[in-house]
Amino acid sequence: MSTILDRFRRAAAVPAGVGDDLVRELAPVFAALDSIEADCERVRAEAAEAAERRVAAARAESAVVSARTREHAEAVRAEAEAERRRARELQASALHAEAEAEAEAIRERGAERIPKLVAAVVACVRSEAP
Repeated sequence: MSTILDRFRRAAAVPAGVGDDLVRELAPVFAALDSIEADCERVRAEAAEAAERRVAAARAESAVVSARTREHAEAVRAEAEAERRRARELQASALHAEAEAEAEAIRERGAERIPKLVAAVVACVRSEAP
């Protein structure tokens, strides 16, 4: 036991003897330990508060980032929908122009054939006339 006390005596000024004076002599050591323990508790509490502040700040930042991400995603969706709409409108315009061209070609072919058909009808009517 005295070997252990000798080790501590050099480092922390622990008393050399054991007896009634031991309590009086160890009181400053325990008071210093109480102070150190209180400091440790204060440091732990400050660290816990700092961690809570950081977590709260991270949650707030996360909410802002999430909101921005949702806004950006909505803008991208709206732009994609507008692009699809423009593509459909261009396709519809192309189909309409193609149909107009085809109708014009049919009208032209019909116009070319009308004189022959009229002549054939007239010839048929004349040949059957008494």
